Amino acid sequence: MMKADKMPFLFGRLLLWFLVVYLSFFHLSDLIQAEDRWAELMEYTDPLHLLLMFFTGVSWFSYSLWSYWLLYRNYDGASRFFLGVVMLAGVVACMFMRAFWEEVVFKAIAGYGNYNPGMSWNYYLLDQVLYALIFTALGIVFYLMQRADFQELGRREAESLRRETELKFLRSQVNPHFLFNTLNNLYSLVHSGSDHALPVLEKLSGLLRYSLYERESLVPLERELDYLRDLIHLEELRVDNLTSTQLETGPFHQDWCLPPLLLVPFVENAFKHGNLRDPAVPLSISIRESEAGDLCCRIVNAKRHLPGSKDGQGGIGVENVRKRLALLYPEQHELRIDDGADKFRVELIIRRAAARRCQNVGKAGHSVGRARMSPVA
Repeated sequence: MMKADKMPFLFGRLLLWFLVVYLSFFHLSDLIQAEDRWAELMEYTDPLHLLLMFFTGVSWFSYSLWSYWLLYRNYDGASRFFLGVVMLAGVVACMFMRAFWEEVVFKAIAGYGNYNPGMSWNYYLLDQVLYALIFTALGIVFYLMQRADFQELGRREAESLRRETELKFLRSQVNPHFLFNTLNNLYSLVHSGSDHALPVLEKLSGLLRYSLYERESLVPLERELDYLRDLIHLEELRVDNLTSTQLETGPFHQDWCLPPLLLVPFVENAFKHGNLRDPAVPLSISIRESEAGDLCCRIVNAKRHLPGSKDGQGGIGVENVRKRLALLYPEQHELRIDDGADKFRVELIIRRAAARRCQNVGKAGHSVGRARMSPVA
């Protein structure tokens, strides 16, 4: 099952955890240690005793629920000092809430409270510290365990989806039509003794090597751009009368890394479905940083209208990119696809705060093919 984009709020599971701790440590233990277990057990038939248990349980559960909710809403965005201060204030409020339920509401019903009438507020609050620590810690531990499980699930699904995307990409990108036409062009270059034959062979080899053997979870952005440049060059050789592609990259002020083949399906779809012979609307690809430091990728191409054909450029490749983005950059990216009457436009923005840097990623690795027959405009 596909993991949700946002970690769910597990109120029911937290309540189950609380009930196990509350009943086991504070009631089952009393029953086991009681000298007269039957008399202890009979207390649970008293409606007032059960009502007091309920009020106490609700008050103690509020510690767990408050700490869990506070971390769930603010853990990634707030400072630890802020969380500590707000959590402490909430715990104190929960202490007074217990006093209200037990010493006001319950006392009005039963005629007596849970504590002695002469009890001071200082003693009452000090007596609550142990319970506050136990059940506040329960909420914190529950959240951290859920967060760790959620992140691990996301990592596994992202890796699985990356591999699945690579295989599906190969079926659509390195398809027989593309491969055979490129090999025919290569044959003609070799037959004519052209000096361009070896660079073309290197580019084709680099495409296949990058698609088949790139297994790093992140690659330097320049390596992904090298792949796109070689793909564009081979496509321009394959298709006659193709308008020169406008490719703009950089400048990049950050050391960006991306999951491999993240941008390729959009470019591949433009060549597969677009009208790239219209000089008024050439294929335009722009990959650069915005003024805010976000990574922005924009691809625009004219649409090809054929009788009986579908104009859309969506499909498996784009859908897989959507899923990968949701897993890798949850709530930290924007993907806008404008399927107009005559143009198809894709804009992808990856926020600076979610950037994967290349600190621990080797920049050597497999070359995509560095030789250039001519620069792409």
